Amino acid sequence: MTMNKTAKQGFYEAFCEPNLLAPLKLIPEQGLSNDRGTVYHFIGSEARIIDFIEPHSINDFDKANRETYDSPASAEIYRNFLDWLFASFKENEMDFRKKIISRLKLAKGMKVLVTGCGLGDDLPIILDAIGAEGELHAQDFSRSMLISASQTIQQPNVIFSVSNATSLPYASKYFDAVFHFGGINLFGDIKQAIAEMERVCKMGGKVLFGDEGIAPHLRGSQYADIAINNIGLWASETPMQMLPFNASDIELTYVLGNCFYLIAFSPSIGFPEMDIDVPHRGIRGGTARTRYVGKQLSITEQTKDKLFKAAKLKGESVHSLLEGIINQQIPDDLI
Repeated sequence: MTMNKTAKQGFYEAFCEPNLLAPLKLIPEQGLSNDRGTVYHFIGSEARIIDFIEPHSINDFDKANRETYDSPASAEIYRNFLDWLFASFKENEMDFRKKIISRLKLAKGMKVLVTGCGLGDDLPIILDAIGAEGELHAQDFSRSMLISASQTIQQPNVIFSVSNATSLPYASKYFDAVFHFGGINLFGDIKQAIAEMERVCKMGGKVLFGDEGIAPHLRGSQYADIAINNIGLWASETPMQMLPFNASDIELTYVLGNCFYLIAFSPSIGFPEMDIDVPHRGIRGGTARTRYVGKQLSITEQTKDKLFKAAKLKGESVHSLLEGIINQQIPDDLI
């Protein structure tokens, strides 16, 4: 294998077995193997494309999807659509791509994953940002599109994988940034695809993805009706509700005539930070925690009124009054 065209050896450490997430070992000239002897083969002699699909599991939906993108006319259809799209919204394609990729705030030496990379139109822009010391992985479901992209993008710090975006063959928390634009609406499980992008991104890194979905304020207008009649996928809902619970620094933007959404977020740990024990001022009193814990305790309206009146007379909150009554009536030595 010649290293000027072959991916750098260390880049193979980014890969793991899809779904199982088990480590894989490099078998020169062949591919990557798990400990059971299954080999995910290189496509071609340069070891720059690894096939995680054939002859492994693929469902009927994914098979039909792949046949569409691997058809001889798919690249031409895709290119024709892009030319029409940017002409329709009077956007220079390269300027547009640079503008959205700038949201990733890339720097030299970063490790970046592009899912659904298609023909690789965004890869040169990312390579310029991360430099020769960076590491770029490009993933797509279409074998033919990746072969075409690899023939165009020859830098040794780029490696490709034919794989499913809903079960990415990459180690968890490996990448500084994960990028996807266009195609997620056609994934078999959009929520899982987003979860996978989050899984492989480092804590505090950046996930940025987008696709067709006309902005809510335009829906019902003639503009939206014309747009959706032309491109049915523009009726797709923006998948904000599918973001993982640990998404932070969330940004939502609409581009290209407000017919495409862009969602950016950073993975964090657990739910957003909130101190649920900060006391409330006022007659009700208590904290977010006590109000949540106590909400299932049913009392009549009459009793509730008596509590609020008594609290006002005593000059304390309902919470502290109840705590005092309950602790007085049920001392610790009774339970």
